[in-house]
Amino acid sequence: MHKLKFVVPYIMLVLILTVLLQCKNYNDANTMELQENNIETQKITSKDIESIKYTEYVLSDLAQEKTKDWITFQNLLDQIELLKKGDISFFKDDKTILKSFIDDLKNEIPESLNTTSIIVRLTVLETTLFKLNEILNLQSVTKQSIISNIKDVLVAYNNIILQINKKIEKESQKIMKP
Repeated sequence: MHKLKFVVPYIMLVLILTVLLQCKNYNDANTMELQENNIETQKITSKDIESIKYTEYVLSDLAQEKTKDWITFQNLLDQIELLKKGDISFFKDDKTILKSFIDDLKNEIPESLNTTSIIVRLTVLETTLFKLNEILNLQSVTKQSIISNIKDVLVAYNNIILQINKKIEKESQKIMKP
């Protein structure tokens, strides 16, 4: 009987630990399921992006000629096209990669396009890119919030295109003064 007094607490301890471990495993499985469901419902498709309403601009022929050697800008054009197809991987990458890309974009700007108006538009794009990066890396964010931030990036990008077109068009005009 004396030995039974020592064995019962050990058995109770083992039972309690077993129950606690089973509860933890059950909670972990539920959390994983919720995260997987959340990721699936937030998957951005090209149809989602096509539904965004904004004014889209393209580079004029002269602007394409002026920017063809601006490699980082050409990379930005490619990444925006991928974004329009629903590929958000570049914008979800590490913030330091995005920061170095934006720094290169600003530092490699051609001299003929290095104006305050274009630099300001690049700064706005930088802000929207960082905001999108933060939103994409959050775990509890709505799909509508992601789409709204993608719209901000697309609008900022198109404002840069418009400003480049305006700058080059103004340069190409030959106005004779009396």
